Amino acid sequence: MLGVFLLMAGGVWLAHGGERVLEGMREGLDTFKHVWILLILAFGIAGLLQVVVPHQVVSGYLGPQSGMKGLLIGWGVGAITPGAPYTILPIAASLLKSGSGIAPVMTMVLSASLGVAVTRVPYEIAFVGWRFAVMRLLACLLLPLAGGLLVKLLNHWMAFYPRG
Repeated sequence: MLGVFLLMAGGVWLAHGGERVLEGMREGLDTFKHVWILLILAFGIAGLLQVVVPHQVVSGYLGPQSGMKGLLIGWGVGAITPGAPYTILPIAASLLKSGSGIAPVMTMVLSASLGVAVTRVPYEIAFVGWRFAVMRLLACLLLPLAGGLLVKLLNHWMAFYPRG
């Protein structure tokens, strides 16, 4: 990330001058002001999950052998987790350390990342119509589960994580 930052800053400096680099830094700081609390809370949740929830419970509900139950739990947790990716990735890392299978965790990450949340529906209806909102919502309901199943198959072949 440092390399990418330095390349971008150098490119902006050469093309537009130092003032634009400073402007970009101010914009980045402004973004940080909006997400810092989410980051702290997500890291706190991730740490508490590892301390409070026993390994056996995590592996029972979300472990490699959890099957469709684990995928559905991952999908549901992802669907209600705000602030993805800032919040979902630390939680995913914590769950993987605690014995979760890759398929349920990937389903959770995909569910949060695709924005299953129904809070978007009124905006979608207002801007692009109810048909679009229905299609987006159906896709977001189905894609995380399909992705989780695909990851389960890929992991069986590649064996990056314990198999289920």
